[in-house]
Amino acid sequence: MTSARIAKVFYTTDAGFAVPTLASIESLRRWPSGRAAAVSVVLLGMSEAQIDAFERRSADLNVELHCISAEALAEFDNENFHQTHVPYSTLARFLTPQFISKAELCDILYIDGDTWFVQDPQELLEIHAPEAGLLACEDQSDFYWNDIGSTGRTVRAYFNDISVRSSNGYFNAGVIKCRSKEWHRISSECLSYLKQNMRLCRYHDQSALNAVAGPSRVRLSPVWNFQTPYWRWGLDGIAQPKLLHFVGGYKPWMGFMTAWSGIHSDYNRTILKRSDATLPLRTWTSSEQEQVLAQERITNLKLNTIFHHRVLFRRHRYKKLLKTSAA
Repeated sequence: MTSARIAKVFYTTDAGFAVPTLASIESLRRWPSGRAAAVSVVLLGMSEAQIDAFERRSADLNVELHCISAEALAEFDNENFHQTHVPYSTLARFLTPQFISKAELCDILYIDGDTWFVQDPQELLEIHAPEAGLLACEDQSDFYWNDIGSTGRTVRAYFNDISVRSSNGYFNAGVIKCRSKEWHRISSECLSYLKQNMRLCRYHDQSALNAVAGPSRVRLSPVWNFQTPYWRWGLDGIAQPKLLHFVGGYKPWMGFMTAWSGIHSDYNRTILKRSDATLPLRTWTSSEQEQVLAQERITNLKLNTIFHHRVLFRRHRYKKLLKTSAA
């Protein structure tokens, strides 16, 4: 590694993800290296009361706030946007270049708000982004590439639609490192791609990023984007995660899952500390909690029996990713 160069860290959030974003920033600030980082948060489509609440709750976190009207992304809020648990505000990452000078020679580290640092972020902050392209970790979907059955067919069809090749892999957009000038270029190209191919982008910003930057992506170690299913596959026993990413529709602020039982108490103490009445936070009802735990038991049973061969393959794939990653 060459001489250290601390990155500028960016988060984006709407009102619904505001409190988890604050929790993620607090987990970053717990480490000396994280306290030294410049952190900016882009607030999208939030009311004055919500912005004030975010400012109060982030006062001790030393963040720079930028506000954008929801109208900035209104053209993407249409029938072509795939309706999932992810709101169209996720596209706000492509608006962050307006807060970064093209001439500024720095690295940008973008982090999703549904994340939690469990180890020192120094290596992630200091590793240099490539001159061209970006640094990013594999997405869980990449592990399904060769699955037999409907999941594998669906994933392969999706990858084909956005021209993702197996040799390049498919990366998760929750943790990205990129040079400032490159991020200007990639963001602009992603917005253009989305406008022309919205129906193909099942995972919105992530789809566009893989279509545009996939061939030039440099692989980052999966320990820096350890996704919820990885716990079920026992990947934490291969290499300890450094940054957790709560992908999917189930989040730890909603309720309890055994997958994140090890961090649940600490995480929720932070969520309670950062909560504010004006910042909405979705939680499960008691019946929803029971359904989630029942579904988790069924999933774990299948992974330990009829799908155990898939788990073995995913562990093998994970070990290969660890060996071929930049950091």
